[in-house]
Amino acid sequence: MHPFVKVLLFFLLLLLAGVVNTQQLMALLLMLCVLALKLQCKSFLATLMRMRWFFFSIFLIYAFGTPGELVPQFPLSVAPSFEGLQLGLLQTSRLVIALAALTALLTTSSKTELIVALHMLLKPLGYLGLDVERFSVRLLLTLNYVDEFATKTKAGFSFHHINDIHRELEVMPTVDVVNFEQKSFNFADKVAMVLMLFILMVMIVMRFV
Repeated sequence: MHPFVKVLLFFLLLLLAGVVNTQQLMALLLMLCVLALKLQCKSFLATLMRMRWFFFSIFLIYAFGTPGELVPQFPLSVAPSFEGLQLGLLQTSRLVIALAALTALLTTSSKTELIVALHMLLKPLGYLGLDVERFSVRLLLTLNYVDEFATKTKAGFSFHHINDIHRELEVMPTVDVVNFEQKSFNFADKVAMVLMLFILMVMIVMRFV
């Protein structure tokens, strides 16, 4: 699949997670989690563990901050609402869906492919004055720098590394540094884009009907 189609599919999944009903959301959650576990099991589980307190915080904010029918006989002086518990679970599920979709996207695409997709996605902004080529190259060089830094097992991060990235990119030539491989769209890619456009139109119609 073309990387541009993968990025479009990623954004479409995020949109779907925000508009589908509860049963469809759970099915989407299960499907993407199975896919993420199949592609990158250890990495996905490790990311979930690192974000567990963030998920728990989001759940508590919705559970205790949403007005509605309070849970009876709750052991504390304040109680969550049933509506808050439901919204907390839904929002947490949407975050896990986004994480699983991002894991699948990063696992099946190289950094160069993602930058090519980003370049194609932002290309219309070139008419507004954005230097899309320079932005894409600088972003890829930044990712390469961060990836190289991450391989240093004994390196410790501090805020001066952000300035180091900026200084190195300023002096680094942007001509003939990166070669983007322009892949052509095959028939399956075109069919996928038509289907995604159709789904998007259906979502828009259902939103306003």
